[in-house]
Amino acid sequence: MEENRIGVCMICEQQRIGGIHIVTTFICDGCSNELVKTNVNDQRYPFFVKQMKKVFYPGNAKSYMN
Repeated sequence: MEENRIGVCMICEQQRIGGIHIVTTFICDGCSNELVKTNVNDQRYPFFVKQMKKVFYPGNAKSYMN
């Protein structure tokens, strides 16, 4: 049974329904899809890298789990 996951997305920082939990963080489906399609040469890429650091350095970021 698939459950509807809800949380505050660590990328867009909005509460969303549908997404994935990575370690103690949540990424909504929309940001997840955009993240995997973004080329390293895209101007948004550094933003995604910065946001993803929250997974590995949770002491420096607010809690994104509900």
